[in-house]
Amino acid sequence: MTRPIDGTDFASAAMMRLVAAGLSRQGISVPVPTSATAHVPLASKRDVLSEVLARHGPLAILSIADAAPSMAPEPVVQALTHAKDMPDLMDRWHRLERFSHGRHRVAVEHLGADSLRLTHQARDSGPPPSLAESLLVLGLLAVLSEMVGSAAVTLTDATGAVWRSHGKWHCPDLKQGVGSVILTAMGKAKAAAEMATGPDPDPVSSLRKRLVADPVRRWTVAGLAAETGASPRTLQRRLTERSVSFSRLVTEARVEVAATHLCKANGRGLAEIGFIAGFADQAHFARTFSRAVGTTPSGYRANFGQ
Repeated sequence: MTRPIDGTDFASAAMMRLVAAGLSRQGISVPVPTSATAHVPLASKRDVLSEVLARHGPLAILSIADAAPSMAPEPVVQALTHAKDMPDLMDRWHRLERFSHGRHRVAVEHLGADSLRLTHQARDSGPPPSLAESLLVLGLLAVLSEMVGSAAVTLTDATGAVWRSHGKWHCPDLKQGVGSVILTAMGKAKAAAEMATGPDPDPVSSLRKRLVADPVRRWTVAGLAAETGASPRTLQRRLTERSVSFSRLVTEARVEVAATHLCKANGRGLAEIGFIAGFADQAHFARTFSRAVGTTPSGYRANFGQ
């Protein structure tokens, strides 16, 4: 769940679009309030989930997440599913939580290279999430793990009962509530980076395109070098030869993504744009964008937005 930020609540709106798609996919007829803008009232979300849980049971809530792979392009989902593996996915999820200022959070305990204990809980001393809210979030994380390229994803509860395996849901026994769940996802290798067939006439432009394609990733010199098939030292040399620093390249890519979204008449809030452009939080977004462009994100939108 999320609280409005400057009149917006993008995580809730994005989630409600998923809820609407997921219920439609199951043939469940429950009115779902959606919005072309960033904000959907928190109470509306809770009412819909409570009604679905009461009428159709926990399996219907978990199955909502199955709509994620076939939804129309959703910038928040795209930003999450660009993750290279499960730990990267959870890192992105936590950054999304910071942007949305949610009342709840997913606590993560690493149990091994491919296994995590997830607990959907209240942030600080606030009210705990409802059963339906926890089912929705934990179910979505399982499906997102499959979408980022993990194989053999399983979701089990503290008793060892299987909730999801081989891409299918199993009705959970919720007599003890949700508590913590164990998400296991055996990673499979990503496709090898495209190998250059000859000297790149504009390597900086090529690197920037890679950063623009996935600005939410926590890019490092080593990570970017691995994507291009070069060594970190070679990558640094190419940048130095053109008087460009790695940090400047990353910043320019994120500002470019943000500016593109600010110019579009899509109703997205500044918090959503800041997240999908890869900034750490709203303050980081406003500060970096203003320094690079000479005006605030809101000022840029006012002057150049459609």
